[in-house]
Amino acid sequence: MTKKLSDAIYDQEIERMSDLPGFPHVPKAQLEYRRALRRITDVDAQFLHRLISEVVDDSDACPKPQELAKRAEELRRQRKPAGHADCSQCHGSGFVTTVRQVAIAGMAPYEAEFAAVCTCRGGK
Repeated sequence: MTKKLSDAIYDQEIERMSDLPGFPHVPKAQLEYRRALRRITDVDAQFLHRLISEVVDDSDACPKPQELAKRAEELRRQRKPAGHADCSQCHGSGFVTTVRQVAIAGMAPYEAEFAAVCTCRGGK
């Protein structure tokens, strides 16, 4: 079972935004940030840290709780290519097609295509 994040983790991440203009220094308002962040993720500390890092690095003002939710949604939609974009074998997908001989009892052997992890991702 996945363990829920503690209030201390949320408070630590909220504190990281405290130097942004518009940050609410009233504790009651900060509880709204905790509530919003808990709705965004209640078990993924790495995602939470990545979200707040993006906010701290790229924002001119402290976002409102609903803006954090939108930003989290955008961050989740960003997909990094599985492989290297300049790979001539997989063209960034991270997978290549291979052909192998298949032998099943009672049938003539035949060749079939299979997906394999590209060498640019550490495949063999």
